Amino acid sequence: MKKLINYILVLALFINAGCKKFLNQEPISDLGPESFWKSADDVKTGVAAIYDGIQKTLNGNYTDWGDARSDNFTYGGTGENQINITLNGLNSLTGAANWNNLYYTIGRANLAIKNIPDIPLTMTFTQLVRNNYLAQAYGIRAYMYFYAIRLWGGVPVRLEPYEDLNEDPLAPRTAPDEVLNNVIIPDLTKAWSLVNKANTNVWEMNAGAILALLTDVYMWKNDYAKALEASQNLINLSYKYDVSANNFSDFKKIFLDPANTKEAIFSLHWDYTRDGGNGISKIGSGGNTSQYYIDSAVFLRFESNKDDIRRWATYDTTLVNAATPSRIIQIGKFYPVNSSGKPVPPANAQNDAKLTLYRMADVLLLRAEALNKTSANKTPVFAIVNRIRTLRGAAPLVDTDYPTDRDVETAILDERQLELFGEGKRWFDLVRTGRVIEVMDPKVRYRQQLLNISQTGFDDPRKILWPISRQALTRNTLIQQNLPYSE
Repeated sequence: MKKLINYILVLALFINAGCKKFLNQEPISDLGPESFWKSADDVKTGVAAIYDGIQKTLNGNYTDWGDARSDNFTYGGTGENQINITLNGLNSLTGAANWNNLYYTIGRANLAIKNIPDIPLTMTFTQLVRNNYLAQAYGIRAYMYFYAIRLWGGVPVRLEPYEDLNEDPLAPRTAPDEVLNNVIIPDLTKAWSLVNKANTNVWEMNAGAILALLTDVYMWKNDYAKALEASQNLINLSYKYDVSANNFSDFKKIFLDPANTKEAIFSLHWDYTRDGGNGISKIGSGGNTSQYYIDSAVFLRFESNKDDIRRWATYDTTLVNAATPSRIIQIGKFYPVNSSGKPVPPANAQNDAKLTLYRMADVLLLRAEALNKTSANKTPVFAIVNRIRTLRGAAPLVDTDYPTDRDVETAILDERQLELFGEGKRWFDLVRTGRVIEVMDPKVRYRQQLLNISQTGFDDPRKILWPISRQALTRNTLIQQNLPYSE
């Protein structure tokens, strides 16, 4: 995948042709499909552009969308943006409310899906190779739409590239369930039928990534039987993904060297010289202040067990002292450490840490949730949770301490919070399980109290969805703002 990124500059004009028009009817480039999608090299370039789109989409949003609104983090300084996000004060001008890059990525995937099937086969560009590229395009399109419906609810849907100036670029919003059932799941089903089942490249939407994403999608849909099926298919792959890290070095390898651990399924490669900083410095700044600090409650949970390797690997433990017992300013999970065990973050503009998108512990804990929802027998549930806990150095849970299904679900979510901290999962866990108000209302009220402002808390469940950006509303007159946000 790293080599493929080098092709992107060649495609710079073309890739915007089929993407920007979906958002703001701009002229297509002179370099259109009739002159580009002709060879295997063009396919490599086109698919590399889709991954470039993921990078642009998740740059900063990896944290803002998946973690910053949750109980993982609180504001780290006086910046208006991070205070608004952690206090649920979003509006149409909030930067992370902008979906442009997400739709650019979808547009690039649409171009690939339309054109790849017509590329002639060669001795090296075989049917298997062509299908595998096509699978990646379908999988990533599904991934982007999955982000979209979880953030904004109903969203505009476009499954064909814009190649004609006479086409109407505007599209109304489609209900989230329709997007899920008619776009995301069919795309992933198609991707699974096409993907090379032997492809384990961690930098690509590989076979394991498709099944991990399917598991996540079915859990969002509350289709627990299908989630169990997808996760079992992942377990059954010939490449045996597994959880195994029982020491600091092996756990850090998931983030520093994901290509060489079977815990990692799908990670996003980064090179700051081409892509700029990746935005993870929001939680682990190479400067003085991170935008977000770990919330005190989850920090104290980490601190309660100093044998847990996740404590040592997640934040800068050298900063823990009696003067600031619950105020850690540096998350070092994605960075190497020096001889003293201190994380070494790069300069913010040079941050090219690899971002973890899916890994095996994530899928197994989702599987534990599905098992809890479908069976009175909790032994398999605690077998998953306790296997992960034991490997990481935490004591196993006792099942009799969790008498109800909801208690068991809480235990699983608590484990996901520690295991996947900072990986863009916690907010979506709270939304998926209907716990946003329960968890975040007291958090928001406490933060408002500290700032000496009116304690409204998480005052409206409609605010679980993000606002649509003012730019999108201006460009597309067929869509309306999510209530209760104003335009």
